[in-house]
Amino acid sequence: RLCGDELITDVEAIEREIARLGERLVCVVTSTSCFAPRASDDVEAVAKLCEKTNTGHVINNAYGVQSRVICKKISKAWTVGRVDAVVQSTDKNFLVPVGGAIVCCGKRREDLVRAVSTSYPGRASASASIDLFITLLSMGEETWMRLLDEREDVYAYMASELAKVAEEEGERVLSTPGNPISMAMTLSCAKAL
Repeated sequence: RLCGDELITDVEAIEREIARLGERLVCVVTSTSCFAPRASDDVEAVAKLCEKTNTGHVINNAYGVQSRVICKKISKAWTVGRVDAVVQSTDKNFLVPVGGAIVCCGKRREDLVRAVSTSYPGRASASASIDLFITLLSMGEETWMRLLDEREDVYAYMASELAKVAEEEGERVLSTPGNPISMAMTLSCAKAL
């Protein structure tokens, strides 16, 4: 639902759909990696709801590993409610070629990682895992932490510069505080095109 400039998670609508679909529902999929004006889903509230309704919950965290804010929200979701799995993209988060993912499951669903891995024999290669392993070893913790700091600095700089461009063009940057990985600006000037 729309809240100011931002599209936020409608937890009440999710709850209604869980009740309506009943046993036909496999799980709720939330996403932390959205493009503005959409905010990251409220994974904590959805995790609580999924715990209450005994509904599976998978988080698409494609870009989120590079955001401390998102990682904290996911960590909290695991502690306050139900999260069955979190899926992260290796190329979007770890500077490796396209084609890999990391699937994380808590103790509640250790079987899920095995189930996912057995559903891909012959279709997935070990290259993504090897690329990630080599990248993380060569990078080390210090470089990884520096890159996280730099990403936050660059994001703040980009937001500041985009606001200047928007103002010069008679536009504005949308206020999307729930999205720490992307930003958007109005393009009312495009109506004339």
